[in-house]
Amino acid sequence: MKGSLKIVTRCVAFFVIFSMIFANTSDYLRRPDDESDEIHAFYDEPKDSIDVLFMGSSPILRGVSPMVMWEQEGFTGYVRASALQAPNVTYGLLSESLEYQSPKLVVLLCDNIFLEYDFAQREGDLRRSLDGMKMSKQKFQIVSEITAADDRQTLLSYLFPLFRYHERWKEIDWSEAEPMPLLEHSFKKGNVYLRGGEPLAYPDHFMEPSDTATPAFDADAKNYIEKTINLCKEKNIPILLLHLPKMAWSYEQSQAMEGFAKEMGADYLDFDRESVRNQLNLDPAADYYDQGHMNLSGSIKLSGWFGEYLDSIYDLTDHRNEDAYQRWDEDYQIYAESTKLKS
Repeated sequence: MKGSLKIVTRCVAFFVIFSMIFANTSDYLRRPDDESDEIHAFYDEPKDSIDVLFMGSSPILRGVSPMVMWEQEGFTGYVRASALQAPNVTYGLLSESLEYQSPKLVVLLCDNIFLEYDFAQREGDLRRSLDGMKMSKQKFQIVSEITAADDRQTLLSYLFPLFRYHERWKEIDWSEAEPMPLLEHSFKKGNVYLRGGEPLAYPDHFMEPSDTATPAFDADAKNYIEKTINLCKEKNIPILLLHLPKMAWSYEQSQAMEGFAKEMGADYLDFDRESVRNQLNLDPAADYYDQGHMNLSGSIKLSGWFGEYLDSIYDLTDHRNEDAYQRWDEDYQIYAESTKLKS
């Protein structure tokens, strides 16, 4: 009996020591990535403290600033988004997020309902989301679907990124190397803003009806977006389907999205509809980073209008005078200094 206990104790000790060394080595080999960091920093938010979850791909990652909304309206939000985020990743991230938070609203960017997602070609984009996620049943499910579709990617490399990044040994100057652990707390609340950009102009006849056929939804994308909407319904959480400013967008796509939202019993807001664009007063020569993303000035302008809209429609709580949310004031001061909103 004593011999068996010793063996178990030694095995446990070995596993603990191995895990510590493994984790520390991974921190040296990991490629720093703002999107993975922001997804990971979500776990630091106090339980049930987030009013609005913003989910989806890069336009919402770049365009929505929860800090602007906090300063202006007083509700809390977090963006769990990444570039070219696959619909099954969004579903898994939301499912996981709802184990930590009980939001009053989910905002889902779902332009990718028209796109076929090729897991084999998008490994880098997939890892931006998944490297920031903790181990969970949702992460395991997402990775299982990816590896089933692309046998060049492995379950082990997603669950233990060291197995994917081990080749970086050759790139690192170990005399100067420092560990780069994932971000623990974010003052940006998931927003990864972009500075600069080239002056642009709206395309001719932008968002005008045309003879173009109604675009088709991708079946897999539609399936996961439906699952995401239904998950919110099961939890009695209102969901807003969203399209953010994007010059490669059409009247026909907007109409198709609005019809889908009605069919699913979800709200829909399209920032490229003329009525919204006129209220936003975005300047394509100054507020866009590229044709599909806001830059910092555009993000601040958009988030100010959007925060007021969300508060007026969904009657979100103003926490600005609550002691439990003092850290949000502190984070806003850092955000304001970082973005030059505060001189």
